[in-house]
Amino acid sequence: MDANFAFLRLPDPRLYRRSNLTFSLLFLIKFGVKSFKFNTRLKMQEKLVAAKYEISRAVKADLAAITRIYNASVLEQNATATLRPVSIEEREAWFDAHEAANRPIYVLREICDANLTSEDGETFEADCERKFDSKGANLGAQKPSVTNPKGEILAWGSLSDYHPREGYRITAKISVYVAPEARGKGLGGRLVNFILENAPKFGVKNIVALIFSSNAASLNLFAKFGFARWGELPEVCDMGGKIESLTILGKKLG
Repeated sequence: MDANFAFLRLPDPRLYRRSNLTFSLLFLIKFGVKSFKFNTRLKMQEKLVAAKYEISRAVKADLAAITRIYNASVLEQNATATLRPVSIEEREAWFDAHEAANRPIYVLREICDANLTSEDGETFEADCERKFDSKGANLGAQKPSVTNPKGEILAWGSLSDYHPREGYRITAKISVYVAPEARGKGLGGRLVNFILENAPKFGVKNIVALIFSSNAASLNLFAKFGFARWGELPEVCDMGGKIESLTILGKKLG
């Protein structure tokens, strides 16, 4: 029995170690490629939701979204002297007045492109359905549809007559409103920049912004675009018991 055992040749243990090592390396490489592709998809989708925006001149079909965003600011009582929410019908007259005076209203949309190509050339369909938070508020992009062919409106801005008399036509007032759920993404800045670039087309040489003196966020936003302090009207607005002063910011377009 001992003699027979002496002739048995057991496999070299080092072969097992080499085999296991090779298998482990192949597994890690395969898993790593899949993980890379998965992470690339996530990054592409995050980039899609965060960076695809379009600014265009508003049409009447946009009034529902414009009114919703404006009424959110009305309730916050820090950006407009309107004390009660307005209706879409009321905004129709406002819209018509802007069109008649050739003072544009712009909307900023978040666009969803359902087909993406990753860095490795793979094409896949992005998940860009509307996202909601726990309270039902809209948080992200909306897939285009028949009723909403271009995507969700997240902000709007406008130019208005600074004064109704003809001599003031070279000066316009700028307004910008961003939906509460879309703030902190730089959308207000995008609109301000776009309006400044396009204002000369309408004969505008000066732009003023009328901002509550307590609204630090808006004051800082316009300061970034070169608006200077042109004056202040102290305690001129009664917001239902809260007295506000009005800061006048201005910028010359050249």
